[in-house]
Amino acid sequence: MLSGLTLLLSICLVASASKVPRLMLDDNYVNRVVGGEEAAEGSAPYQVSLQESFWGHNCGGSLLSDRWVLTAAHCLVGSNPAELEVLVGTNSLKEGGQRYKVDKLFYHSRYNKPQFHNDVGLVKLNSSVEFSDKVQSVEYSEHEVPVNATVRLTGWGRTSTGGPVPTMLQTINLKTLSNADCKQQSGNPANVDVGHVCTLTKNGEGACNGDSGGPLVYEGKVVGVVNFGVPCARGFPDGFARVSYYHDWVRTTMANN
Repeated sequence: MLSGLTLLLSICLVASASKVPRLMLDDNYVNRVVGGEEAAEGSAPYQVSLQESFWGHNCGGSLLSDRWVLTAAHCLVGSNPAELEVLVGTNSLKEGGQRYKVDKLFYHSRYNKPQFHNDVGLVKLNSSVEFSDKVQSVEYSEHEVPVNATVRLTGWGRTSTGGPVPTMLQTINLKTLSNADCKQQSGNPANVDVGHVCTLTKNGEGACNGDSGGPLVYEGKVVGVVNFGVPCARGFPDGFARVSYYHDWVRTTMANN
């Protein structure tokens, strides 16, 4: 049997596999992300949905400023900026919010070298987002998140392996692991490095396909970007790009472009 990390990454690193047609949206799945609950309106005003013209919701992301969105590299590889939109200001994938066109895509030059590493990217919008009570930027942290910290994950990921995408944004609190524990419990230690932060609470709680690129938040700052896990929430760690490790890449990419 393949290792847990490989099982999910073989799905989410292929762009088409994480795309979900609009007809797959299901209003009945409002209880979990997996294992979570529906997010309160306006409780994650930095959360965005990265969408493709045909497929609809593809990945999550975090609004870092009025022109920049932080997401995962695997959400951007092979994508055409002209075919992408970013939805902001709503918890619903069916109604509300505002849509913005994409100008340019950036992802780490060492993405997937070695496999599953450096999975971080940025989206530059064509025009500035208008901020409101439901649309706000979020800071990205330069400090490493502690072990056993309570962190918040939000997203529109599938509620089960191969299942539908919830219409409404989901939220769950998770606990961070040490990298040593993540390596041990993942079953494939080579896939976890200092550029990752991992979470695990229990079987039935965690991320799933469609959460990719979304924010992991600690004390009001983004500390992780959804990368990998076993589909879905089967008691293995979920992996995130550690934002503190890529802080300089994020800062310089935005400053130079």
